Amino acid sequence: MKWFMLIFRMATSKTGVSINELKNELEIKDYKTIWAMSHKVRKAMADRDAKYTLAGLVEIDESLFGPSFSGKRGRGAEKKELVIVAVSTWINKDGIEKPGFAHAFVAENAKAETIETILKRIGVPDDKIDTLITSIRSDGWRSYQTVAKSMEIGHYRAVLLDPKDSMKLLPWTHKIIANAKAVFSGPHRGVSQKHLQSYLSEVCYRFNRRFWGREAFHRLLYACTATTTITRDELMKTTR
Repeated sequence: MKWFMLIFRMATSKTGVSINELKNELEIKDYKTIWAMSHKVRKAMADRDAKYTLAGLVEIDESLFGPSFSGKRGRGAEKKELVIVAVSTWINKDGIEKPGFAHAFVAENAKAETIETILKRIGVPDDKIDTLITSIRSDGWRSYQTVAKSMEIGHYRAVLLDPKDSMKLLPWTHKIIANAKAVFSGPHRGVSQKHLQSYLSEVCYRFNRRFWGREAFHRLLYACTATTTITRDELMKTTR
């Protein structure tokens, strides 16, 4: 019953649930137990979303996650994790652009090779060779230009003269980034670099099912039963 309650809370919470909150609700005294249980569910979320590809015009950008400190800023900042976010887009019947599915990955760098690998990973179905992505929209960083040319896809540059324009010119990726940072600093009160990818997967999983509220619990329950689990020892050893 506690497992069902845990899966329900993680499926239906819009902003995520802290370990301490779950610990109290489920009346589980051991913090490590509830911590491991929640990460098992996050793995199921990640495994389920890994089956979904992006297609058409994909908005892509990166951001830095980690503690605030004085020092080097930007793509090469130290002590921070680089996260690349990609969101597929579509046009509704009124001609208005809407976001589709989203993916977010912790990356070693923002080099063209890294970005191309990520795009191919999320844009090529299991039974296909060619990507379903036809074009990308970015801030014009040279790596994106190189990738677009290499993959022979279109590239729309949203040149940011002012960082504050990012929400207007690259709205969907920055919505994911803003949501993630709000969740990490809010309910979770910080996320370790070691498990950052797991929490990013949870944010994207919830975003990707934002219109399926009534089915949220059943979908996550199925995801948990349709994948392999992970042990506490494996979680402790996980680096990424």
